[in-house]
Amino acid sequence: MIVKQGSDGNSRPRAAVVTISRAMSDFKFTRRQFVKGLAAATLFTAGGGVALAYPFDYELTETDIFIPDLPPAFEGFRVAQLSDVHHSRIVPLAEVRRAVEVTRSARADMIVLTGDYTTHERRFIEPCAEELGRLEAPAGVWAVLGNHDHNTDGAETYRALARHRVNALKNVNTRVARGGEELQLVGIDDMSWNQTDWRQAFKGVDRARPTILLSHQPNAFDEPGAEGVSLIMSGHTHGGQIRLPFIGAPIQRYPEFRYLRGRFVRDGTQLYVSRGTGVIGAPVRVGARPEVAVLRLRTARMKDEG
Repeated sequence: MIVKQGSDGNSRPRAAVVTISRAMSDFKFTRRQFVKGLAAATLFTAGGGVALAYPFDYELTETDIFIPDLPPAFEGFRVAQLSDVHHSRIVPLAEVRRAVEVTRSARADMIVLTGDYTTHERRFIEPCAEELGRLEAPAGVWAVLGNHDHNTDGAETYRALARHRVNALKNVNTRVARGGEELQLVGIDDMSWNQTDWRQAFKGVDRARPTILLSHQPNAFDEPGAEGVSLIMSGHTHGGQIRLPFIGAPIQRYPEFRYLRGRFVRDGTQLYVSRGTGVIGAPVRVGARPEVAVLRLRTARMKDEG
């Protein structure tokens, strides 16, 4: 059984904008569907009924994640997640800088980056990595790559992150220490580019102990290789980027976007999908406010609910 939890928050919308991203470019609205959705978005925005936002109206969210057998030293441990910044011609460096500042303001114990730092041009890799290099946290800054990073230049993205002291996990794991206790952290390379090596990534990992997995693709939640993982942190979906009333997010018709946003639970494993901060296709979002997520780890017994 899968349990879906989470929301977009309570911030009051400032504007309604509509776009179709490249990931959904072959989705065909009928004229009636589009007009109906746009009219509903306009009405709900005027009445404050749904959360519609400008593309760079960043929201800092905080969610409690209850993990069985969490080491006591990690009670209240806060993990900030920055994802899908997509530095490009439509996401200027100033916006990457703002997203970094929002992340820094969380003062988290650890920061994770879950891919898609650029979209498709190599010239954006270095300046983006330089901005990400301003992030710092007591337990480190850890990253994995996404599909767009490989579309741009995966090898150069790894090198740029390393130059700016961001720890990229390419199918490897590490231990995060606190108060004499440890938490296992695993990072896998992008699944859609066939870069994932589950066996190598989990080499030496004790699956009976609490483990966090970083995966750009939320569909890692469905993979046998993720069995027994306590928490998967992902991005990729942009929360749909466009989500119209009565129509929803067009990209959810595709299996890779089954897990669109927020928290999911199944068989003791939790998945958190960030809405990310960037955009592709056009610099607009609707019903999918950009997010920097903070997950606070808590000790508790967890069960799936219906």
